[in-house]
Amino acid sequence: MGGKGAEFLAASFDRLQNQSFTDFEVVVSDQSDSDGVAQVCARYGQDLTIRRVDFRDGPRQSSANANNAMRHASGRILKILFQDDFLCRDDALEQIAGGFDDPARRWLLCGSGVCRDGVKVEKPMVPRLNARLRFGRNTVSSPSVLAIRAEVGLHFDENLIWLMDVEFYDRCAQQLGAPVILPEMLVANRLHEGQVSAIVTKSRRRAELRHVWRKTKARAGWRDFRAFAYQFLKAL
Repeated sequence: MGGKGAEFLAASFDRLQNQSFTDFEVVVSDQSDSDGVAQVCARYGQDLTIRRVDFRDGPRQSSANANNAMRHASGRILKILFQDDFLCRDDALEQIAGGFDDPARRWLLCGSGVCRDGVKVEKPMVPRLNARLRFGRNTVSSPSVLAIRAEVGLHFDENLIWLMDVEFYDRCAQQLGAPVILPEMLVANRLHEGQVSAIVTKSRRRAELRHVWRKTKARAGWRDFRAFAYQFLKAL
């Protein structure tokens, strides 16, 4: 997070304190090199139910860290919220929880926007799936728009960082069917120099594209290969 992880986490906690839906716990999987995150968790622990899990010895990547948080969560619904992102409406969790009122609904995606200054959220995006999503044509947004029933037992592919979200959405669609879509802008994706998408190398992108292609080539057609090749050429 470019040294701003604790600051971003505190800003997210400020918004979580104002949620109209209050039956939730916060699980923080901590890989930071300082005690800043631990201090923030301790400070907000009086008002929020926070479980901080030390994961400094785990793989230093977002997919593994997100999985660790998911494994330590005790709730029936898992709501992913990356450290640099935040909920931008006080009824966000209420809307998300309501999206699972039907027991047949197994996963959910909500609308999002982008934020540069921690205040103004713009460029609203309504998530939608597409057939070539897994190769980086992201029409959904970041993992922070995702919620899923814990009982389904799905986790992010830890071979992936850049494509961890789109591959997961594609896998959910294959195994769980269509998601619940909440079009309202409930999540703000913070834009900053330390975000993962800004630091992933081209060689990493090529490696991840090959991995996803190998995983899914049995069901791939010509258009899928074209989407794979297009992204691969961009990463040369």
